[in-house]
Amino acid sequence: MTTALVTGAAGQDGIYLSRHLAAAGVSVLAGVRDPADPRAMAYLQAPGIEVVPLDVTDTAAVAALLRRQHVDEVYNLAALSSVALSWQAPQRTAAVNADAVEGMLAAIRHIRPAARFFQASSVQAGTSSPYAASKLTAEALVAEARSRGVFAVAGRLANHESPLRPATFVVRRIARAAARGEQLALGDLDVWRDWGHAADHVRAMPLLLRAAEPVDADICTGTMVTLGDVVEAAYAAAGRPVDVVLDPAQARPSDPQRVGGDASAIRALGWSPSYTLEGLLAEMVAVERHRAASGIEHDARYLAITAGR
Repeated sequence: MTTALVTGAAGQDGIYLSRHLAAAGVSVLAGVRDPADPRAMAYLQAPGIEVVPLDVTDTAAVAALLRRQHVDEVYNLAALSSVALSWQAPQRTAAVNADAVEGMLAAIRHIRPAARFFQASSVQAGTSSPYAASKLTAEALVAEARSRGVFAVAGRLANHESPLRPATFVVRRIARAAARGEQLALGDLDVWRDWGHAADHVRAMPLLLRAAEPVDADICTGTMVTLGDVVEAAYAAAGRPVDVVLDPAQARPSDPQRVGGDASAIRALGWSPSYTLEGLLAEMVAVERHRAASGIEHDARYLAITAGR
């Protein structure tokens, strides 16, 4: 049986990936900073998943886990993933998103050299933010590890959302406002992004990791839409008129206006998205309605809600 270590397993992508791998018969070690995290307790209690405490910035702890467990695949999803918050904590962002990758790859090279390594990168790598800089550095570390014989790849993820997004992220805020019939203030509706569903994006990760040769690739739908399109889809799913006001104070001038990706490489491996933008927002709005009615933020039943898919 294949054994996979998923770091950052209590995050949106970590939850979907851990459950996807386990459903495919992989034995999953779900690394989380705190096993008592309510997200881990709600979503990672599933057959085939073992939750293990792990701080990726503690290289000694990572090495100890690799010595203790035979690991075939490592999916490094642990990250500080908010571009906005990376400006407030640039050193912490670099420590988690780049320095930890260096330590993890060194541990793999010395302890489990046959293990394959997937690094969750971003199509924003190299653009203007501490987050983007840290992801670009991590990609360089992956390339360096490859030159030393490690099967290591970077999947550059485009924007991807789900009902499991933290409430601070803009698409979750939009879905919540639409579901509740609340007015929402946003900074700029004309930014263009390639938005997909996290459940689709994580399906691409093992395909890339198990390819015949290690190649970095974008993970994206290949379709660009505006934030205004996201708003329209959310309020349409809620059956409400759009109620958004523009607040220049919320605009982020450092953000690039257009960020997408090239889906050709990952599609060549047999991947394609199963969600449309409308299906993604319908699902997010449906879950927000359940949250509003129940008062429960984290519930594994939310994973079974696939409205509009």
